[in-house]
Amino acid sequence: MNYRVVNENDIPALAEAMSSSYSEEPWNEEWEIDRAQRRIKSILVGFESLGVAAFEDDKLIGAALGFVDPYADKDFFFISELFVIPEWKKCGVGKQLLAKLEIHLKEKGISVVELISIKENWEFYAKCGIVNDEGVTVLGKQI
Repeated sequence: MNYRVVNENDIPALAEAMSSSYSEEPWNEEWEIDRAQRRIKSILVGFESLGVAAFEDDKLIGAALGFVDPYADKDFFFISELFVIPEWKKCGVGKQLLAKLEIHLKEKGISVVELISIKENWEFYAKCGIVNDEGVTVLGKQI
């Protein structure tokens, strides 16, 4: 398996993998490819964005995508997407994607990652050292 930083040419393959990944439990979401491409583009064209993807036999099987989030005394990295295609889930790909991403972030002097997750995935993230911050809550409003 190979890992590398993604680029604009990877967007179609990223969209296919994301759509496939979210089609199953626990999300059961139907992502149209053009909508997935739009989401990925919105992440990757942002200020100091970064993505790492996993490839098996030249097929993109998963990715971690996000952006630098500058704050008062340090930079954070917000992981917008982490996905792995169904046939490669529970094979360590997600954990390796996070590890590879951390290498790139440390090179940039970033020591904190943040993300939003559904509860069903908290156990996975805890195994990767990413834990629930009890002092922070995601708020939302339908408009």
